[in-house]
Amino acid sequence: MIKTLKNKKLFLSALLILCLKFSFAQYSFNRITKEQGLPHNNVECILQSASGFMWFGTRDGFCRFDGYEVKVYRNTQDTNSISGNRILSVAEDKDGFIWVGTYQNGVNRFNPKTNQFKKYGIRNGIGNQIYRIKVLKDGTVVIGSNSGLALFDKSTDSFKVYHPNGEPQSINSYVVSDILETHDGQLFIATFEKDIQRLDRKTGKFFSISYNNLELNSGNYRKRLLEDREGNLWISADKHGLCKYNRKSKKSKFYFKKNGLSSEVLTGDMIVNSDGKIWIASDGGGINILDTRNETFDYVNFDDEDVNSLPSNQVYTLYKDNANRIWVGTYDKGVAYYDPLAKKFANKLLPDNICSFFKGKSVLGILQDSKGNVWIGTDGSGLHVISKENKLTHFYSKISDETSISGNVITSLAEDVNGNILIGTYNAGLNIYDYKTKSFKHFHQNSQNNLSLHSENVWTILVDSQGKNWLGLLGNGVDLFNSDTETFKNIGPSSRELIKIDHSNVMSVMEDSDGDIWFGTEGNGIYVYDKQANNVLRISTNSNITTEGVIKDLFQDKWGNIWIGTEGNGLFKYNKKEKEGIQYTLKNGLPSMIILGIQEDASGGIWVTTYDGIAVLSKDSKEFMSFDKSDGLSSNEFNAQAFIKLQDGTFLTGSKNGLDIFNPSELSLNLTIPKVYFTKLKIQNQEVLPGDSINQLIKLQNDITHTKEIELTYSDKVFSIEFAALNYTHPKKCQYKYKLEGFDENWYDSDSEHRFVSYSNLKNGNYTFKVQASNNDKKWGDNIAELSIHVLPPFWKTKWFIFLVVGLIVGVAAAAYNYRLRLLKIKFLQEQALKEKRITELEKENIESELEKLTFYTVNRNRVLINYKNRMLGLAAKAMPAVKSGLQIVIDEIDNEINDDKEWKYLEPRLDKMYNEFISKLRNEYPDLTLSEVKVASYVRMNLSSKEIAEFMHKTTRAIENDRYRLRKKLELDSNESLQRYLMDL
Repeated sequence: MIKTLKNKKLFLSALLILCLKFSFAQYSFNRITKEQGLPHNNVECILQSASGFMWFGTRDGFCRFDGYEVKVYRNTQDTNSISGNRILSVAEDKDGFIWVGTYQNGVNRFNPKTNQFKKYGIRNGIGNQIYRIKVLKDGTVVIGSNSGLALFDKSTDSFKVYHPNGEPQSINSYVVSDILETHDGQLFIATFEKDIQRLDRKTGKFFSISYNNLELNSGNYRKRLLEDREGNLWISADKHGLCKYNRKSKKSKFYFKKNGLSSEVLTGDMIVNSDGKIWIASDGGGINILDTRNETFDYVNFDDEDVNSLPSNQVYTLYKDNANRIWVGTYDKGVAYYDPLAKKFANKLLPDNICSFFKGKSVLGILQDSKGNVWIGTDGSGLHVISKENKLTHFYSKISDETSISGNVITSLAEDVNGNILIGTYNAGLNIYDYKTKSFKHFHQNSQNNLSLHSENVWTILVDSQGKNWLGLLGNGVDLFNSDTETFKNIGPSSRELIKIDHSNVMSVMEDSDGDIWFGTEGNGIYVYDKQANNVLRISTNSNITTEGVIKDLFQDKWGNIWIGTEGNGLFKYNKKEKEGIQYTLKNGLPSMIILGIQEDASGGIWVTTYDGIAVLSKDSKEFMSFDKSDGLSSNEFNAQAFIKLQDGTFLTGSKNGLDIFNPSELSLNLTIPKVYFTKLKIQNQEVLPGDSINQLIKLQNDITHTKEIELTYSDKVFSIEFAALNYTHPKKCQYKYKLEGFDENWYDSDSEHRFVSYSNLKNGNYTFKVQASNNDKKWGDNIAELSIHVLPPFWKTKWFIFLVVGLIVGVAAAAYNYRLRLLKIKFLQEQALKEKRITELEKENIESELEKLTFYTVNRNRVLINYKNRMLGLAAKAMPAVKSGLQIVIDEIDNEINDDKEWKYLEPRLDKMYNEFISKLRNEYPDLTLSEVKVASYVRMNLSSKEIAEFMHKTTRAIENDRYRLRKKLELDSNESLQRYLMDL
């Protein structure tokens, strides 16, 4: 009996686990971890600021997320950095400041414009562990810490702090874990004590609410508060369970594991989702989702088999952003977020058991027959039928059963005029399913019988408007199957028929509105059988695809256009009347150049399945919108022709991983146009932060996100600007356009992987950089971000430099002119001096010549006069006294004439001038010289010999020698010094 009870308990536990497993809510999460740039995978708080950025508090820094990159703020030696790296709480006030609470380092007020943190701590009366920050409706910032409750007064930059003081209506604990402002403006707080409290801000009194009367749930660690839409309070904590407190009736109701909670360790946040359900974080139990209307729980848990599941069951924080996305901060797996707009293709039109069955199976063929049943052929997993009542029937090949299907690789499906199902297989011939007998009839290739099937590989089947069955074969072209005679007529390349399809592999067959049959081949383009002309035609376009390409599918829209899906050449729209084709490629938004299936929706949109997702071309659009696995599709790789429109307008398509079913008119597109911000500025490949000096100039006063203009210098030769659209729904699908006005003539397209633009060597001037973004569904709007860029000219192009250069040129020209004048003047003066010198020299030569002539004249005259005198003296000696007396008179006159004073008066001024005032200098320096000594000195200066001087002065040579001797004495010359040299130097 005991063993039976034990087994029963084990069975019930297993059953409960199984029920939990299958009661998991179907939520798909995107993940952000260290691999995507988070500094730490422990995330305790999340915020979306008014600008749209997401902010995460981790154990190793505060982070900003723009959908693509994570920017981390850490504590550094900079006094304006954050006070600590472990972040517990975050909130944004009405002035745009972000308040960040740390684990051991107080609270910070962060200015996103300047990237600077202002620190508040114990000196401000606040604790060092900041558990919760709340901004009230009136803008008041309220902080719960390990040192009570604090209200910030902006006007005084100070806090009003409430501590336990022993009075009955004081706060009941120093440790405040949560703060809640209700819709009616009441303020509730949760502490580590048992009761929660309400604060009357007018009186400053606290009123306790004893909601918890149970002894089993005494845990109060990390207590959290929430208000639902009816005004009830919800309270959770560690080992506490979940409590609903009705403020009106003052009654409590608790939920534990026995009531459906996955865990009673509720140490994380709670939020109310847009549908009114309450999401509850737990430690170890993932997320509980409570429907308060029927008091039932769904669960969101980690699933190691699903990469899009919740990444961890240890959940710290929950946050709902302005687009109703749910952000989850975990203990060890970073951030995850659920986006209700992300999964457009949820396969909600089929039961889960059917979707689950086909998951992992490659679906090659789909058909909805006239009875409404849907036939699905797979690649190796048999044939299956979904009835109108969603009952699933399977058909597999059985070697022992000849009435079973002949093979499990089902390539094509069609319904003939008799309501039988034609089934093409790979390497197993043709099968016909008879509804009446519920059995299969097989047709195989027989080389001995020309009326048998001509290939075991039936790739495509068409039943035309006349009831003819066209089989596209691999290896032998086309067979016409007559279901009445059960014979096959081949019109392939080896046929002897005049009308034939001259290619062995036919991939697609279509009948157009004129009744012509189109055949798409694997490498030889398209053949068209014109029934009226009974002739096979080849069409031609501006591309050779119709004669040489690999054709995967053919489709005619309601306007008569033929759409041609190719392998490697994209999609073509062919106008049969005009015989012109338009090609669509990756440039037109196609996700792949391999087009596998084509359909048209009710509004005229053309849908295509490709080897990399699904795309649609709206009727009035020139560009495709694409969808992939991230949008909820089973796979990005689809199969050729496995794409049909059901009778109710729903599309059903087969991929490498199952089925996708959707109604194009019911797809929910994202209509929100994202804000665009500049996120990074780089100069010379170096990121520029506020206050950084680059090339001796501070480029940014504020963060580039909050900057409207920048100034660059000529030295900033290369710079780049990064940008991001804050679109968290598939941000990689956002498209961008940018233009630098003043440099770019046109807008340039870019994708999310190239959210940056670089420019180099811009000319000086004013520019405006503009960038615009679409959302993930290619919706564009008026969301252009602009940045004014002023490029300063190099110093040699500045006005002051130009003025300086002009002034310098003028100055140089004036200086050159003056220099030229000076040269001319100097040359003139030199020439004048030379002339004057020459004149002086000539005058000197004339004077010297005159002196020389006068000297020789005087000497010769004196010689003559002395000769006359001597003769007179001889006569006088013999003459009578009377005669003698007369002769004496003549002799005296001769003596007067011989005296040199007369000549000296003439010579002295000329000698003084010619010898640079020689006589004046001699007399000034030697005033005691006699006239005779001056004369001797002058004559020596004239380079006259003593004999010549003696004759000139009418003295003896001996007397002149004596005069020279006395002159040397007076001039104080020794015997080795030359008298003439000394006088010349004087």
